[in-house]
Amino acid sequence: MPNTPSTAATDPSRGPSMAQPDPALPFRRFLLVNVALLLISLVANLVIERPVFSLVHALMLAAVAASWAVASRWGWRVAKRWYLAALMPYMISFAFIGQLESFDILWMLLFPPIAAFLVERPRSLILWDASFLALVAGVYSLHWVGLYPLMYTDIALGAQWTALFFLAVISWFMQGYKAQLADVQRAFRQQLEQQVDDGLKQIRGLNQELESTQTDLVRLLGELCEARSEETGNHVARVAAYARHLATLAGLPEHHVTSIHQAAPLHDVGKIAIPDRILNKPGRLTDEEFREMQSHTHLGHGILKASGRPLLQAAATIAHEHHERWDGNGYPRGLSGEAISIEGRVVAIADVFDALSFARAYKPAWEDGAIRELFTTERGRQFDPALTDLFLGRYEEFVALRERSG
Repeated sequence: MPNTPSTAATDPSRGPSMAQPDPALPFRRFLLVNVALLLISLVANLVIERPVFSLVHALMLAAVAASWAVASRWGWRVAKRWYLAALMPYMISFAFIGQLESFDILWMLLFPPIAAFLVERPRSLILWDASFLALVAGVYSLHWVGLYPLMYTDIALGAQWTALFFLAVISWFMQGYKAQLADVQRAFRQQLEQQVDDGLKQIRGLNQELESTQTDLVRLLGELCEARSEETGNHVARVAAYARHLATLAGLPEHHVTSIHQAAPLHDVGKIAIPDRILNKPGRLTDEEFREMQSHTHLGHGILKASGRPLLQAAATIAHEHHERWDGNGYPRGLSGEAISIEGRVVAIADVFDALSFARAYKPAWEDGAIRELFTTERGRQFDPALTDLFLGRYEEFVALRERSG
């Protein structure tokens, strides 16, 4: 069996989704959770007759609500500063109104991790934490010198401040690691974008040079992508031959059969932007490498969709959809059933048949019996059931095509 994750046996490609998240979404969710907790605390303190605590929670609730107004006027970055500025006196107030039995000053320990969650820049985080530590130390100093006695013991206050300091230091280190991770992710995106740009330049250059010979251009591009892989051999030509035969068996019009045959060699054109270390890795891909390999469907579609020519439009569709599954569990969009184009469904069968028939860096070639068994199992799951029946019913004809093209 193939030496890859469970989907690799029927999926020769692996890679990442480039969806960009809303940067303000985590903070909005955090505020909603904060509102819920403040409401619970407010009601609970009313029930147990601690009106001063209820008042403090109500004031903080108003500050959280004001954060939304600040965000709508000045943006979420300013709203975060507003929130942290309001959080400081709210938490320090527990030193004055807290009770021994509930040890309310422990709530102050939440400030460093909350600040680390909201503040993006390490230097800004240090300023926020240092300011909070200084304010707390100032309040405790009033107690230690006897100007404003608190109800907590000196040892309790000292231990709590020390714990607060260590949490702040840990938060600083974690923020530094987070910043490094963000830099790595940013560099990865830039590298990937550059690879896509390089691929687009190559394709556009070939298109200008061979404008009058569109079919030859498609074949040359397919072979160019194939040449980067060390194990696929004559893969694109075989996939095109299988796809033409299966489309013919399906009764598609001749012009449609021709379009699929000519466009099929570009089904993996997006791999031109996949690094060689992943494309030719002699072993199992990691989850991260698998996600990056999967991105070749989006990349191939992006490379081809700009052309208005019907052939390249068909190739763009095939590049985008040949890893979708009939049951909706494929990628990149999770299409299912006939929502997947007939081109994508035909090439999906052709691609997997050829991938299993020949050895690759991560697996040996499969025997025909095992291949037939897999297609029988995946009928109506990974593959179009009607096309699978046609394929299995004329399996020997596809084997003959494989032998002639191998």
